Amino acid sequence: MGNPFFSCVIPVKGERPFFKDALASLEAQGLGEELEVIVQDGDVDSLVERVGTCRGGVEELSRVERVDRVEEVGNVRWFREKDVGQSDALNKGFAKAKGEWLFWLNADDVLLPGALKKVLDRINKIDRIDWIAGDTVYIDEIGKVKDVRCDAKWRPWFGKKLSVWTGGPSAFFRRELWEKRGGFDTDLKYAMDIDLWTRWAKAGEKFVGLGDYVWGFRVHDGSQTMSGDNSAAQIAERQAIDARHGVASFGFWRNVTRIASVLDGGWSKRKRDSRAMKGLKVGELGVEEWKLESKCQNRSPNGIARD
Repeated sequence: MGNPFFSCVIPVKGERPFFKDALASLEAQGLGEELEVIVQDGDVDSLVERVGTCRGGVEELSRVERVDRVEEVGNVRWFREKDVGQSDALNKGFAKAKGEWLFWLNADDVLLPGALKKVLDRINKIDRIDWIAGDTVYIDEIGKVKDVRCDAKWRPWFGKKLSVWTGGPSAFFRRELWEKRGGFDTDLKYAMDIDLWTRWAKAGEKFVGLGDYVWGFRVHDGSQTMSGDNSAAQIAERQAIDARHGVASFGFWRNVTRIASVLDGGWSKRKRDSRAMKGLKVGELGVEEWKLESKCQNRSPNGIARD
């Protein structure tokens, strides 16, 4: 088999009560060997937890009790090495990735049903695309929808004034773009994704909005970005990123995007979808049947058309 089409990096360290849900959500995408999963584990001195009973490679991986350096089971590669934080772990993971397209998933979040097929559909309908951004569903500890987020339609001039707020695991990008523009700033702890996207946008890279929900962001007390204990540190980091790139995350220009969201229908879509989806579990969201109409001839049985 050649290289996979997608590579997903999952950075883990410390307690990981929702990890098996994250792995299961990736396996449920149904892409088999076309999806490579890289677990970048910073707990080098502890035992690998048992991740529960799932199908295929995840079930086999749950029987691994100790990994000194790397364990490979099915399409999951588990690396155990020290890192200096999430940004460093992601950089290490993407450096090992073999896929044409890259993304990451936090150990407490999920990829929504059918997400990768929606991304594939968009890739195959556009002649050349390097960066795709989807929307986000907020879920609680048991996987029920609390709210949704769909941002205003991105306009080119936004990039001159604003930081790019696309949520990290809702973005998908070609490995070539990552290698050309560089990865995460390892000094950043909370908003490394905003810094990365803003740097890429400032360099002239453009993303395409998917217009659909792909990422299930879990809201819980142990979340690094949702904990109220570090809100001041998050704001300070965002302000430092703004100063670095000469953009704004707050104030006048951010309010402009809110007005734009009302005008282009994003605000009403968010309210409508939030009412329709609130209280549903992730598995109940459903997946519309998808069809790919690629101009490419070279397509795998999974519907993946390669350049």
